[in-house]
Amino acid sequence: MGMGPSGLFVAYEDIWLLDGVRTPFVDYNGALGHISAIDLGIKVARAVLSAQESSRRTWAPSFAGSVAQTSFDAYVLPRHIGLYAGVPIDRPALLVQRVCGTGIEAIGQAADAITLKKIDLGLCVGAQSMSRNPIAAYTRRSGFHMGQVEFKDFLWEALHDTAPGVTMRETAEAAAREYKITREDADRFAELSFSRAVAAQKSCFLSGEIVPLVSEAFELKGYKPRGIQLPKGVESLSAWTVQRPRWLDLGRT
Repeated sequence: MGMGPSGLFVAYEDIWLLDGVRTPFVDYNGALGHISAIDLGIKVARAVLSAQESSRRTWAPSFAGSVAQTSFDAYVLPRHIGLYAGVPIDRPALLVQRVCGTGIEAIGQAADAITLKKIDLGLCVGAQSMSRNPIAAYTRRSGFHMGQVEFKDFLWEALHDTAPGVTMRETAEAAAREYKITREDADRFAELSFSRAVAAQKSCFLSGEIVPLVSEAFELKGYKPRGIQLPKGVESLSAWTVQRPRWLDLGRT
């Protein structure tokens, strides 16, 4: 994982993933649109720690991160996830950021620490909410002049690399040209991937990794309660309802 002296990947010896779960996926601005990524992280962390109850007291640092700053307390995301999930207060927490690779980077950081014998166990969480990406104005601390009110969409702007001046879409187009990936190749691969996702859901293959969500509070002595509040009329979420993208059927009869 990552760059090493002998190539693109580093192999770990005697490092194990003891358990892993996730929340259901939902539509952008859907049922989870107003729920903090931290609370979703707390939910899955609690589920993992519950499954590993015998080891709970020995859990070392919490390694967690989010692609974007989707809440005002995002800078303490790993600390809050760890504490509300039951990690002892004397265990530190590390905030990880590697854009879309943040989740796997959290696992890599824990594996590195175990390899160096700094810790025995680690709690790794990748938490994200696309719906809660902010609309921001970074340079307006002193206020706005008349007619110069400017906010930018963090989600949109994050897709633009200001150094070379290209967007994520343009990067994908450049990679497709370099490696001779045609639109037909990309569409067929996407169709195959989506079909496999549908088949996995229908066969309940994914059930074991999904933690059902309900409205609930997370209590922690000495701290303010927080939790998950699903929208009115939604009692629980246990799976992603897969809908076939219309573009997969374009040009077909």
